Amino acid sequence: MVVKNKLALPAAGDWRDRGGSYVFEPRERFKGFESLYVLPLLVKDEVMGTFTVAAQRAGAFPADRREMLGVIANQVAISMQNGRMVQALEEQATTDGLTGLVNHRTFQERFSAMLGRAERHPMRVSFLLTDIDHFKKINDTHGHPTGDQVLKRVAAILKASARKIDIVARYGGEEFALVLEGTDRTGARQLAERIRQEVGAQAHDSAKGPFRATLSLGVAVYPEDGKSKQELIANADQALYVAKHSGRNRTVCHGELVRAKDEPPRARVAAG
Repeated sequence: MVVKNKLALPAAGDWRDRGGSYVFEPRERFKGFESLYVLPLLVKDEVMGTFTVAAQRAGAFPADRREMLGVIANQVAISMQNGRMVQALEEQATTDGLTGLVNHRTFQERFSAMLGRAERHPMRVSFLLTDIDHFKKINDTHGHPTGDQVLKRVAAILKASARKIDIVARYGGEEFALVLEGTDRTGARQLAERIRQEVGAQAHDSAKGPFRATLSLGVAVYPEDGKSKQELIANADQALYVAKHSGRNRTVCHGELVRAKDEPPRARVAAG
């Protein structure tokens, strides 16, 4: 009622109907209070929330105190609005507008910080670089709005697949990057394959009928595949290049490329 009418209730701060009314919901009742005052948090006639105060004694909110609480509520509302504006500006500065993922600049900063932690507290960090296969063809065939929907769908799958401690970013264009803290090559490959299969199973609608998109992924792991951010990115990019040029819709780990290169020809034939 406070939100709907944009007025503080009860009018005089006296909570007369304590047994029959509730403040938030029937299951959450205030007990042991004689006085109640709920104020709207208003900014430019928009209700941002409510400010609720209660007291155990009756008559705790006379006119002067209600006026003071109104001033406090106004200050709280303005502070909340300012906080939301700051948060919105931070999100605009750190996230990609289309997908809602971390943008490239923020990715670089957080990746450096994660590698710093991995160096101080020895642990593995896996870097996944992924690219939507034949994305230009998707845009050319189905149109850019459909291509944007594909980007959003892939981004949602990547974000849902990662943990809160991981970094999921739009690396650029149709490329995405994931940084997995405390994850070795086996774990990174398993996640990459799960993502690849889930993306490939999605049917995308278009004016020309439904179609599917696939991913190619390259994986590099700290410290085996590089101890610097630049090395890891370069080696994941090399693995992604091999994935793209060996048929697409697959995951390639840089460490596997190195091992295959170091094996004698007969061993590679026998293993294949």
